[in-house]
Amino acid sequence: MFESLFEFFKLSFGWEEYFFHNSFIFFVSFFFTILFLQSGLDKILNFDGNLVYFKDHFKNTFFKNQVKLLLIFITILEVLTGGLSALSFMSNLNMALDFNSQLNNFYISQIFVLMTLICLFFGQRIAQDYAGAVNLAIYFFIALLGLALPLTLTSSL
Repeated sequence: MFESLFEFFKLSFGWEEYFFHNSFIFFVSFFFTILFLQSGLDKILNFDGNLVYFKDHFKNTFFKNQVKLLLIFITILEVLTGGLSALSFMSNLNMALDFNSQLNNFYISQIFVLMTLICLFFGQRIAQDYAGAVNLAIYFFIALLGLALPLTLTSSL
């Protein structure tokens, strides 16, 4: 079964030489596209509900008077990060781009993923929501793997 999947991607997307690199980039980019576009769009479509939630979440912190501004900032950052991850995902499917161009798009998106996660993690720690911070640490670990693994794979080529 794995061989037929390998043949599908190899023939459909032209991933012959870099099959494992491209499949890794494909799935990591797809994961963060879903994560950040869904989260950002939810914040846009339910802005008032999110504002009420975050005002309560940060009521005992020094962020209590800046919640609306911070919600707008994190929403823009999440949508931008999701968009860059989607661009990386789509460029990975583009056979016209060489692997280095695909890798550059991926690294740019991963830098934004890490910056966004750090902002979210900082907010969770300030609000003393330690369970939420632990959940973000898992995403951060995936993003670090996403940043580091292609580097180690390409250095071995």
